Amino acid sequence: MDKKARSVALGAILASTVTVATMLSIPVPGFRLYFNLGEGIIYIVALMLGPTYGAACGGIGACLGDLVLGYPLWAPFTLLIKGTEGYVTGKIGRDHRKTAILCGALVMITGYSTMAGVLYGWKAAPFELVTDLVQTGIGATAALLLLPILEKRVKGSIPLREK
Repeated sequence: MDKKARSVALGAILASTVTVATMLSIPVPGFRLYFNLGEGIIYIVALMLGPTYGAACGGIGACLGDLVLGYPLWAPFTLLIKGTEGYVTGKIGRDHRKTAILCGALVMITGYSTMAGVLYGWKAAPFELVTDLVQTGIGATAALLLLPILEKRVKGSIPLREK
């Protein structure tokens, strides 16, 4: 299989992994919001493979998760917010992993809190903010713990970015 086909196949597998992790969700009562486990996968992909994979897998994978879970209103916003989060994390992550995750988390928290306020009224924004803080914290912790293990396991089998 040529390099381009391998890259597309890897991207599809990783985007579907983000979708499945997003589907492992807990609804927030009273609003059409939910907490999910996709964040850690987006950080891992972005930090291991860079901004292009981070943006594509984060945006497409999480957007598909919204559609499957019955949140179609959020899908276009998720595509943009999670895509930007993955891109920013991947772009900064070459040299500064913790800073990269923090910047990606700020993109996600700002984007979703703002959209919750616009879509559901500003009383929803604090609930979204708290949910996003927990979600990015758990995702960041998982990513930072799993990254060294995963990088060691897949070295040579997928095109990891240079440190």
